[in-house]
Amino acid sequence: LADDFGWGNLGIHRRTEDDEDPSVKQARAEVHTPQLDALADAGIVLDRHYAFSVCAPSRSALQTGRLSVHVNTVNTDMTTINSTDPVSGSAGIPRNMTGIAQKLRMAGYRTHAVGKWGVGSATPQHTPHGRGYESWLGYFGHSNDYWRKTQPFLSTGALDVCLNKFVDLSMHNTTYRGGVRDAVSLSDACKEDHESDPACYEEHLFKERALSVIKEHDLSRVDEPLFLFYAFHLVHSPLEVPNAYLDRIDQLVAASGGDPFDSKNRRHYAAMVLYMDDAVGEVVRALRDRGMWESTLLVFLSDNGGPVYEPGAANNHPHKGGK
Repeated sequence: LADDFGWGNLGIHRRTEDDEDPSVKQARAEVHTPQLDALADAGIVLDRHYAFSVCAPSRSALQTGRLSVHVNTVNTDMTTINSTDPVSGSAGIPRNMTGIAQKLRMAGYRTHAVGKWGVGSATPQHTPHGRGYESWLGYFGHSNDYWRKTQPFLSTGALDVCLNKFVDLSMHNTTYRGGVRDAVSLSDACKEDHESDPACYEEHLFKERALSVIKEHDLSRVDEPLFLFYAFHLVHSPLEVPNAYLDRIDQLVAASGGDPFDSKNRRHYAAMVLYMDDAVGEVVRALRDRGMWESTLLVFLSDNGGPVYEPGAANNHPHKGGK
């Protein structure tokens, strides 16, 4: 599940456009999603699939199988509470609703989640653990800093009761439930590294966890198939990405005949899309390496369209709206 992915930021949506229009030519040069394009070419593209326009309502619908209007229609802060309503008085999915992971656990699946949650954390029942996921590594809120995992104004667009100092990176498994405590995960020491995939980048943590779930799945238990919910932080603001990906996207744009980026935000967004595309490719290779690919249903979608306001920098062409 991508976060805030623009319709026009996917390569297959740029194939049939007019090459004579300089702006279209430039936009095409900035979009590089070879892994996702290959999946689309080999699979089925559901181009009449509609979602709610913002994160939490869309994700609530995905987790419950209900239309957003019957679950949650507002993108409230996770500290929001109505003490007179113990069932649905807090952010996210009401406690009395069943989620997809709970249903799949009943059917024998091993259920794991990685990345953004965004559908409730007021009580244990609201969390991924309470919703049926056996393990999870991710964050509860709408967004956080990709390096420090705090919630600065640029990530949420609001000032919360913790003055945006809350460190939002948690995990649960069979032996532990709580905040992630290792120093590397909470550091921004590698922020300026030119490594292609620095260890303290949040999406690196999520990708490595997703790959480990695949690699550790017990294939001998044929009655216990795998359900993995991999929810990227990418490409939601703040627009942060390893330096190596900024270099790569510049090279790819030049090689495609495009001009250098005239927008810092658009450059960062395009580099983040490239990172996400690479991560999808690694997941597919891991499934192939374990002999799981032929029996896997892989679904890729975005929670909503891309934000066209600053600093969102997405492109939803030819659609007129945005997040």
